[in-house]
Amino acid sequence: MQKQPYQDPPPNYEAITTTAPPESYPMSSHTGESALVKGVPPGLQRLLQMNQISMQEKFTVSQGWGRSFDVLDQMGQRIYQATQTVECCGPIYNLKVKDNAGQDVMEVLEHRACTCSRLMEVIVPSYGVVGLVTLHFKPLITHLSIMNPSKEVVLLILGPSFQTSIFGNVAFEVKSRDEQHVVGVIKGEGGQYTVTFPMDLEVTMKAVILASCFYLDSMIHDKRRHVANRPSSD
Repeated sequence: MQKQPYQDPPPNYEAITTTAPPESYPMSSHTGESALVKGVPPGLQRLLQMNQISMQEKFTVSQGWGRSFDVLDQMGQRIYQATQTVECCGPIYNLKVKDNAGQDVMEVLEHRACTCSRLMEVIVPSYGVVGLVTLHFKPLITHLSIMNPSKEVVLLILGPSFQTSIFGNVAFEVKSRDEQHVVGVIKGEGGQYTVTFPMDLEVTMKAVILASCFYLDSMIHDKRRHVANRPSSD
């Protein structure tokens, strides 16, 4: 039976603002955090029964150039923690995700960029690359391709251009490869991102969509910082 496409209002092509979040969120009371599921990369089993997760930045005095985030389930309980690190001569983008027990779950890594696109890898420790994301440089829209480990395009993410708007709320559609069906949405509203996808979507693709959310936030953050530091024309 053919699956019904995910129904959600179309994106409002505005951009994102940030507000200070709570200092901490309650940890999930789920007790099966370390229970492995056959065929599922370690740490990703938490995503099996989820169709919505949220991501919220944490602000700390000691974070320096790095950034920290909480990943929350639909009940607002923390399921993962993520840290983006910045190193001199290091990767362009490096984000590590851990569970509440401090075990590594996923790493998002971008080594280099070219003039026409950027490519990042989504890696699960002891499992390897579970997906890749390519950012295509286009002036009027934001266009990302989500690929499986064989570099076959599986999904697309489409949204507003960072060249025209980077402040306010934003929404990106996760679409099928032929752009005929909306299968998920990444929304940034009030400083928090909410990611929705089908419950039965392959768990590695859920992880790659979550990684894409972090990636989009990083690009918006960098663009906003560049605009704030730009000399005034007065």
